[in-house]
Amino acid sequence: MSGKLSHDLFSLWFQAPVVIALRCQNWTANLAAGTAWTNPELHRMISEKAAAATESALAMNRALLRDGMTSFQRYWLGGQSIAAKGTRPYAKRVRANAKRLSRKPR
Repeated sequence: MSGKLSHDLFSLWFQAPVVIALRCQNWTANLAAGTAWTNPELHRMISEKAAAATESALAMNRALLRDGMTSFQRYWLGGQSIAAKGTRPYAKRVRANAKRLSRKPR
């Protein structure tokens, strides 16, 4: 497994539950305050998922078009280039969210 893919998969495995917990904590506080539906974190969470899915699909399609059939065969035979391209957008956002959400509020 490539180093970048390993790093991204580890980020998703380790930091995604942290981000989920921090967002749940944030949302619970907003529910108690009666401001849950105006919480910008809720809207950000939804828009980030759509953006990551789009970016992932585009990156995978670019890799397939650039590398042609070789990339397609490598993907189906267990290569990581397409998987790495598809995983990167999600892992990048998870790392950024973990960093941002774990900061102390001012």
